Amino acid sequence: MPEDKKGLSWFRLILLQVIIGSLLIGMCAYTFRIPLDEVHVVPRQEDQLDRIAGVPMRVDITYPGLGTISIEDPKELLKLRSTFSGLLSSGMQRPQQLVPRLLLTGTMAYLDQEDIPFQVETNAFHFGAESVNSLNVSATIRKLQSTLIDKMLTTSSIGSAVENKINDVFTLQQGVLTALTQVERKALISQIRAAERIIDFSHFDDLQRTPDAHFVIQLTNDYRVKKHWIHVDRYNGAYFVVYDLLDETNQRVYFKLNNASY
Repeated sequence: MPEDKKGLSWFRLILLQVIIGSLLIGMCAYTFRIPLDEVHVVPRQEDQLDRIAGVPMRVDITYPGLGTISIEDPKELLKLRSTFSGLLSSGMQRPQQLVPRLLLTGTMAYLDQEDIPFQVETNAFHFGAESVNSLNVSATIRKLQSTLIDKMLTTSSIGSAVENKINDVFTLQQGVLTALTQVERKALISQIRAAERIIDFSHFDDLQRTPDAHFVIQLTNDYRVKKHWIHVDRYNGAYFVVYDLLDETNQRVYFKLNNASY
């Protein structure tokens, strides 16, 4: 065979092998979808959920007029993280123009990332730059707000509110507010701070009756509302019931007086 034809045959054979090899590589890459330098853009909400997925070290909650408390119990922190994550993944943002009557603010603090602020209204939840207020999560938002209010209304916070001189404290009788004297105010502070929290109050029958004393604590004015009142009802000289009229979840906390026989 002449040299030119022999060289041409080898060239054709090599070219054929290259073509077949390229086709096989292409078919394998298409079949197995081999990723090559792919860039993924994480959606904003997914990024926010990833931030919640971190381990929180502390949650600070601020109640207007009553101050700030911190939650550091690991079980409670994980439960709050789960609630926050569920709200953001299930809820949606819809137009809302109503000013919240009671706005709880707070911060979720992490060990390895920046703290994230949040807000809880009666029908809306805000976490960082994300907000949800749709009907499908409204019950969960109310439950969250009720839980946080329950943690804030303590003998310590109520006692401090009565003691704080910038707050006015009254008795309410037959629709008439009468300011407490210094002696009466000190006595009320002592009773509240010495009281004990009641979890099971189902056996109390006095709730159907008129309280023997009704106290009103007018907290420092909030720019969103004209008046912010905490009410303290005393029944049969035995226990207190505390509630906030701005709280639309109607959360009430119960305390037994130190000298009560219940």
